[in-house]
Amino acid sequence: MDFWPDIPTSDESLQYYFNDFDEDFFHETFNDIWENCVVESIKSIYNSLSITIYINLGFGLATSLGLPENIFHWLSALCGFYILIVTLQSAKGLAVIFISYLTIYVIIFVINTFHKRLKENKLKEYDRRNKYFHFVENSSIAQYSLIIFFVLFEYILLEKETWLEIRGIMMVFSMKLISIITDIDLQNFPSFSQYCGYMFSGSNILFGPWITYDYYLFLIKYPTKKNIYWLLGIVRALFLALFFLTVSNCWTSYFIPDDSNKLLLGYKEALSFRTSHYFICYLSEALMLAAGWKEKDHHFDEQYWKLSVTNPLNIELPSALSIVVINWNKPMHYFFKKYIYRKWLPLGKFYAIFLTFLISSLFHGFEIKISLVLLSLGIFSYLQILVREQVSQTFNICVKVYPLLHLIFLGVLMDESTNEIGIYTKWSNLYFFSLWIMFINFLIVK
Repeated sequence: MDFWPDIPTSDESLQYYFNDFDEDFFHETFNDIWENCVVESIKSIYNSLSITIYINLGFGLATSLGLPENIFHWLSALCGFYILIVTLQSAKGLAVIFISYLTIYVIIFVINTFHKRLKENKLKEYDRRNKYFHFVENSSIAQYSLIIFFVLFEYILLEKETWLEIRGIMMVFSMKLISIITDIDLQNFPSFSQYCGYMFSGSNILFGPWITYDYYLFLIKYPTKKNIYWLLGIVRALFLALFFLTVSNCWTSYFIPDDSNKLLLGYKEALSFRTSHYFICYLSEALMLAAGWKEKDHHFDEQYWKLSVTNPLNIELPSALSIVVINWNKPMHYFFKKYIYRKWLPLGKFYAIFLTFLISSLFHGFEIKISLVLLSLGIFSYLQILVREQVSQTFNICVKVYPLLHLIFLGVLMDESTNEIGIYTKWSNLYFFSLWIMFINFLIVK
């Protein structure tokens, strides 16, 4: 039986038939997008999202009662344990997380025990080796060790799918570990319950954001009071998260069709990536609010329930690339500025910026496209600052630059198609315009 319809065989008639077929049957309407993409996207995350929200809501309500410190820590850890178990699909990834978290504590405990005994029994030997322990205490060895493990996980120890599933979790863990080692003397390192509560906190175990250990403890001493504004704050963050999810998955393709010019297609790919990032940021804010954390400056304001993780408006319409870097993930920016950038600043501003973005790329597992984007952001931002300073001093004017082209140029690499067609093809489609712009900037400041 012939399933093909009777159609004319001439080339012109055949082309007319397929054009008519595409227009009649493949042009998606608003209702098609809503029913087949928007609704389905929300359904696809409902189960895992609802579990994490309910768990953190329960934790937030429980902490309002003023729990004893030890119970607070273990409840926080148990919430994180359960969230990991029900959301992660890879048993190997789950094992890597638990083994890594616990092994690090054992290593620090052994070093701390040896440190105390050496100080008590062999004071002279302690003085001679004090520099070694200071090296451990200032987190340098932790940074380098974590970077090595991340690269090994990316390329050798784990399958790609497993590593991609746990990479964000391991990155937040690394940030917590480095900050806690840097801010706290080795002798005053948290107890096992404190360590587990902070590291496995269900509020940021999956998506972040990173918070300091001091602010984690702050909620024990000053538990936030839950009210209608608390619920409204959670709903606001969830609404924005779902809005940006649907923009990323659905609306970018609807408003910018595939037959658009190369620049618009590049903008669509970059916008889709950025809005998926906004989805994660607002989802992480909702989980933190549900658990009881909010911006520390407004901790005692019962009507204020926000925890600023990102600022989409400043990213989409920035006055400089540095604004994008600051507002992309505010807690992460603060972390790298405090614990990485300032450490390398004595070498000079350029070296500090370059090394900060290099270490950031290594924390991401040194995936080529991510590393290239991060290093380009660092170099582009630095050159842009130099050009603005030189122009403003020369002409005595205030200079603003809207780097929309750079956001397109760098953002297209984060599209999944980059893995298939390559970085060179992606950038050649955009005529390498950002590289030419930065080359001109380099000539100006040379």
